[in-house]
Amino acid sequence: MTETSFATHEWWESFKETVNDDDEMKVRGHDKFNENFYIDIGDERVLIRMDGGQISDITPNPTMNHQWSFGVEGDREAWEEFVQETPPAFNHEIIASHYRSAVRNEDGHLQLTGDNKRIFQNLRAFQRTLDLMRVAHNNGGT
Repeated sequence: MTETSFATHEWWESFKETVNDDDEMKVRGHDKFNENFYIDIGDERVLIRMDGGQISDITPNPTMNHQWSFGVEGDREAWEEFVQETPPAFNHEIIASHYRSAVRNEDGHLQLTGDNKRIFQNLRAFQRTLDLMRVAHNNGGT
């Protein structure tokens, strides 16, 4: 684990650098990933703006003046499990975690919200972006 605490300003900057330097994001043709999505970690919301498969902006506490297509929500404990180097089953990837929340009504997992069509149109890029949270958290960036 890095010295930077999870979900602080410094952590989000490291995450942005990790995503923007990731070769897999570039190779997979994610240059068309142009969506705004939010991440809720407990009571904290952060808006991620993706342009061409790269993070162009991270906005803490977005307001009604900001727009997004979809989001992912979870309590802090679920996110802390998600970013572990080896996360526990069902918190290791977004679809498995969402299934546990939305279908099985289990607590302690992440849940997708918003425009399902846009989520699935961008699923590989979105999922890779979320997976890079784990990379940024455990490797201190790139």
